[in-house]
Amino acid sequence: MIDCDLLIVGCGPAGMMAAIYAKRANKKIIILDKGNPGGRVLSTYKVDNYLGFSRVSAEELVSKMINHLHDLEIEDTYGDVLDITYQESIYTVKTDISTYQSKAVIIASGTEPRPMGVKNEKFYLSRGLSYCAVCDGIFFEGKDVCVVGGGDSALEESLYLAEIAKSVTIIHDLPNLTAAGGLVNRVKKNPKVSILSSTQVIGLLGDPILSAVIIKDLITGEEKSFLTEGLFVYVGNLPRTEFLKNLNVLDKAGFISVNTEMSTKMPGLFACGDVTKKDYRLIATAISDGAIAALSAVKFLDK
Repeated sequence: MIDCDLLIVGCGPAGMMAAIYAKRANKKIIILDKGNPGGRVLSTYKVDNYLGFSRVSAEELVSKMINHLHDLEIEDTYGDVLDITYQESIYTVKTDISTYQSKAVIIASGTEPRPMGVKNEKFYLSRGLSYCAVCDGIFFEGKDVCVVGGGDSALEESLYLAEIAKSVTIIHDLPNLTAAGGLVNRVKKNPKVSILSSTQVIGLLGDPILSAVIIKDLITGEEKSFLTEGLFVYVGNLPRTEFLKNLNVLDKAGFISVNTEMSTKMPGLFACGDVTKKDYRLIATAISDGAIAALSAVKFLDK
């Protein structure tokens, strides 16, 4: 059993900022993550909406964040959190390799890509289907690819893919794209990007790798196959909160309900970043959430 004052689950921007503020308050902290530090930021190519960096690669931005942690002698620890229980004012956090106990916990576990829900979707993962253009786009150099989705992430990654692929087709189930106006304009001006609106992917074809998608025109009802060598899916995100199912702090969608101090209804349990119930999920808002969660946790521990 490993003890600490404050345990932080997740090493993305929210979790890292929480760790910095807690460390500055001289708390004994442990920060756990089952992946690489940086979270979903690393699935983005360029960041151009973070104060102080007019345009920076996600890798460089995350590297600076990690260096800040290391300057304060904060080290992230690998751990896939499986369950969190609360008894006698102590939280017990079980991971795949260790068990921890702490007086307070901050959940900053973030989100993961939402699948389309199409048959055989898992089969085609890494066989032509991906949820991360930055991770896998290089494998589709000079090829025809599709992007599913119409929000900011879908359009940002479509523009990134247009620099690599032969062509990019955006498939969106609504009449109009829902991304910010500036992004929509850039996409429409890019000669390598085309848009299929009011269209839904209902099937995947190819053996052993993806070679086509079955699409449905939601206006006419017509169904047909559409050749593609790659499919990138951006249809939203799911919260990583399975390990909290017994603590009654989740909304119907699985996000964590918090107040303005990032506190849940459980004493000593806080949450920040994309995993919380909120309207806007940005690096800037995650950083703010992380600072508030840490300050609230420190206040709780100092009672």
